[in-house]
Amino acid sequence: MNWMAMRFKGFTWPVNPTVLKLEMGRSLRETALPFAGSQLEDLGQKKRRVTGEGYFTGEKAQAQWQALGELFAMGGAGPLQLPGQMPFWAVMEELAQIGEPGGDVVHYRFAFAESKSGKAYKGGRTHRAAAGESLWDYAWRYQVKIEELHKANLHIRDIACLEQGEEVRVP
Repeated sequence: MNWMAMRFKGFTWPVNPTVLKLEMGRSLRETALPFAGSQLEDLGQKKRRVTGEGYFTGEKAQAQWQALGELFAMGGAGPLQLPGQMPFWAVMEELAQIGEPGGDVVHYRFAFAESKSGKAYKGGRTHRAAAGESLWDYAWRYQVKIEELHKANLHIRDIACLEQGEEVRVP
């Protein structure tokens, strides 16, 4: 299976992390009932948390690490795309380099926390696709049904893999 690359805001991992953990949970409250045991109440889903670690390798390893560090320093929420998952809004809450700095290998660790922030899109724009994007990315980003997006972009041959510079109309 061909997994998509992990992305956060404008940064795309050149190689997906070697360890990736997506945690989901529910908030529960147990209330003791006199003479009747207890009652469990489901308060809803907790925000997702993503942790992992990986390596940047080769001549660009230090530059990739630095770019990720700058993204961390900027802060704020942005779309997080994990391999095999629907994107969601998240904040990078931790970033650490593991081991000795320097050389052609950077071993790193990260953590993201889900965030519900994000601005609603008003629609009616045309975009130029980046290589590797899909109509699914635009559907999620602008909260538009994929059917509506496809109908507005009948000129696109492959909705799963857009070409660099391909025009995407968002209704």
